[in-house]
Amino acid sequence: QPIAGLAHASPHTRPCPEISDDLWIRTGILRVLEESASGRAFLQQHGTRLETTPKLSNYFSCLHSPRRGEVLQDVGEAILGLVTASDTNRLAHLPELDGYVCFAIDMHWHQSASHDQRFDGKKASVGHSFSLNLRDQGLRHLAAAEGEHEHDMSLMGRLKPKGLRQGVPKGPRVLVVYDRAGIDYDFWNRCRKETGVYFLSRSKSNLVFTLDQVREWERQDTRNRGVLQDQWVTTPQGHRLRLIDYRDPETGREFQFLTNVPEVPPGVLAELYRRRWELEKVFDEVKNKLGEQKAWASSQEARTNQGRLVALSVNLLLLYERRLEATHGLRNEAEDRRRGKRARQVERLARAAGRPLSVVLLRARAATQRSVKLIRWLRSALIHKFTEGPALLDLRRLYATP
Repeated sequence: QPIAGLAHASPHTRPCPEISDDLWIRTGILRVLEESASGRAFLQQHGTRLETTPKLSNYFSCLHSPRRGEVLQDVGEAILGLVTASDTNRLAHLPELDGYVCFAIDMHWHQSASHDQRFDGKKASVGHSFSLNLRDQGLRHLAAAEGEHEHDMSLMGRLKPKGLRQGVPKGPRVLVVYDRAGIDYDFWNRCRKETGVYFLSRSKSNLVFTLDQVREWERQDTRNRGVLQDQWVTTPQGHRLRLIDYRDPETGREFQFLTNVPEVPPGVLAELYRRRWELEKVFDEVKNKLGEQKAWASSQEARTNQGRLVALSVNLLLLYERRLEATHGLRNEAEDRRRGKRARQVERLARAAGRPLSVVLLRARAATQRSVKLIRWLRSALIHKFTEGPALLDLRRLYATP
């Protein structure tokens, strides 16, 4: 329902007698939701559920169409607006981040398409760069990787600082949380100066710094538990950065975090980097629950459109799950109990080891991916064309059982 009329409202839409833009997008969402080995298999198994079953040639020509991609991009941005408007703020307890829009960005890889080019006799995996808003959990597809195995920094260079800002209006800063593959001092400096985009990453073991100044931090702030040291350092290229030494109270493992964020408490930044794992959980949802493990086609435009449809489908699932809770009081109670039990166990182990947890680690965490129960239930309801009322009775039963 949320996408109704959005394709028609796009300035890039055009009438097409074979398959309308709206129908093509709904077809793409259906393919993401259903586990189909190929485009042929999808149309054969599920095409009859659509009011007009696309011909195979039309289906693939649409997938390769740059114009359709622009329409899809417009629809995806409109749905991201609905996700943001839902007033979910998973960083509300960290007020020092109020001036930042925080994104976790990473590469997600899956199998090549059937007719992909071979490199040295082998097909290369297909990569996509995705961004997860750590406040509202909205997922955005940034770009599809090019060539044999494009490096993260090459792809970010193509996006440019403006692309990494992701449409955030002037005012707030943007904080990108990336793994160690995203460290590039010159690029970080350029992003900060041109568009107010800052970075947080784990440091690499072979990096060399000169100590400038040891920073003081509030040791009584329980959010800073685990912080060993916070200091300003200078790189051989002359860039001034913060280097934070941190021991995870849960595991006892030590980490170094590198950032150009000037004023946020070190324990808050350590927690924010931990939240990067939420994007990995979304990748797990896409790959193992939705079954998106293979490229649909070989062209760059088709790969980009596949990534956009994946992000759109994940965001629609997120909106629907929130609607189920807000309107019908439906929550995955069994999963909530499991997460609560795990959190209590972690706290006991940390205290027994003499490492009391940070107050932010003691907070109850909401789910970061949709459950396989919800996805299977939705597939069944769509296939059998159940009305929502009777179908919700079955979902309530599923949610209440382990």
